[in-house]
Amino acid sequence: MTDRPWHRALAYALTGQDLPLSEGADPATDALAAELEAAGWNRPRLRDHVQAARAAGHRWPHPLPADLAERVPAAQFAAVLAEITEAWRLVPTVRRVRHREPPGPEDRRLLRDLPPHFGRL
Repeated sequence: MTDRPWHRALAYALTGQDLPLSEGADPATDALAAELEAAGWNRPRLRDHVQAARAAGHRWPHPLPADLAERVPAAQFAAVLAEITEAWRLVPTVRRVRHREPPGPEDRRLLRDLPPHFGRL
């Protein structure tokens, strides 16, 4: 397998800059973190960048330029990027608020209803 610009692509999505990072067959998040830190992008700076980009109305993660996007598999890239975003706590976690009322009869019926392909227990 040929080397892919994993670290460059992930760094671009995170920072919006094409940093001269290593390429490899697989993404290695620990190695990426070390390379980003060496390039001056520690996690607090990344968090500040995310907040600033979103506050300014910019898309984040940054969309990849075509030359990087065509060299990494999209689904695998999205999965690794989501893993990094969550593990490094770059975006606030979503807090779900439970509704205080118990489910009514119609809600309970919907909760019991299973799609036909799911099968019955």
